[in-house]
Amino acid sequence: MTDRLMLESIARLVPRGARVLDLGCGDGALLAHLRDTLGCTGYGVEIDDAKVHACLQRGIDVLQLNLEEGLALVEDDSFDLVLQIDTLQHL
Repeated sequence: MTDRLMLESIARLVPRGARVLDLGCGDGALLAHLRDTLGCTGYGVEIDDAKVHACLQRGIDVLQLNLEEGLALVEDDSFDLVLQIDTLQHL
């Protein structure tokens, strides 16, 4: 599956205007797609410096955190949807 098809497949499952938390967001492509096509808002969480920089270049709000240490900065009910597309197997 191409990256574009994957983005579109995931986007079909996301409600328009949802507040999204993307754990292990990579370069922010998915959040950018959700923002641009569905009007979603939210944050990405990423540890890699280069990927955090790529998110910022896309205009994506990103938290540089290690998921293994938890998400203490994120309050309950802050998001409508949490995505963890490629990171679960790494934890």
